[in-house]
Amino acid sequence: MATWTCPQDGTENPLAEKRCLVCRHPNMPRIVVLQSVATRKEAEFTEPVKLGKAVFTHRFADPDARFASDLQFEIVRDDERVAWVVRPFAGCVNPTCYDGKPLEASGTELVDGGIISVSKSKMKLKVRFKKN
Repeated sequence: MATWTCPQDGTENPLAEKRCLVCRHPNMPRIVVLQSVATRKEAEFTEPVKLGKAVFTHRFADPDARFASDLQFEIVRDDERVAWVVRPFAGCVNPTCYDGKPLEASGTELVDGGIISVSKSKMKLKVRFKKN
């Protein structure tokens, strides 16, 4: 059985557990990496971040950035869910989607390999996690 070791108390926990079974320490990746599917350019985030047209244009150099709003979505840590979550901003010209489905207003949990996009097919960003 695959396990993870709690950094707080050293307990071995089943991989499916989001919190340490002993001390309840969350098992969350520390770094979210977004990579443009079109340009392969990456950005790493360890803190909540708001993303939109300017970041998509300059950081990812993606030609589809023109389809995004000034503020398109944000990525935040959700300590209750023990997950990184992507949340849309209201009033965007095109909706933000995750794996082809529009985001829930409360946020959609990110998983390794998922795709965030503007509408169903523009400005695709692949999600990857790093522990350190």
